[in-house]
Amino acid sequence: RDVLTLRRDELAAQPNAVVANLPYNVAVPALLHLLAEFPSIQTVTVMVQAEVAERLAAEPGGKDYGVPSVKVRYFGSVRRCGMVSPTVFWPIPRVYSGLVRIDRYATPQWPTDEAFRRQVFGLVDIAFAQRRKTARNAFVEWAGSGNESASRLLAASIDPARRGETLSIDDFVRLLRRSNEPTDTATQQQTSPG
Repeated sequence: RDVLTLRRDELAAQPNAVVANLPYNVAVPALLHLLAEFPSIQTVTVMVQAEVAERLAAEPGGKDYGVPSVKVRYFGSVRRCGMVSPTVFWPIPRVYSGLVRIDRYATPQWPTDEAFRRQVFGLVDIAFAQRRKTARNAFVEWAGSGNESASRLLAASIDPARRGETLSIDDFVRLLRRSNEPTDTATQQQTSPG
């Protein structure tokens, strides 16, 4: 069965843990799919190519920090558990492997519905599409203008001059939440006597 198309209604019992050796080309999509599709999964321990392990566990601002680093943190905390030498395999591969553990947040930090997640992930994708752009410039099309982009970032307590590669999952969630709040003008119109 293809893990990327596995659905929760196809299993008699819902898994609470995943332990796997994931190939390079499907490691990140498989992890994100399993964590989104199976909220019952509380812990994940996987062996992946060392480069993928570094990306998953990277912190904001680091050279390996990117889309996978942010998206996996939507579901839980991530840490590297060690390296695996190629010499333990036969035939011997040309790459090292790394062990990564993901522990789902005990109490969800933000809404867990699919619509909210997709919106957050959309912002992550925008920020990293041109990772050297400032957040203000990266979000211009999404916000409608440079001024609106800066305004939304400031409302979320994010310096518009920061780059996407420095934003944490908390920053992306806060940006979406503040952007979804009614504007002061709309709020005033709704509350003013008429």
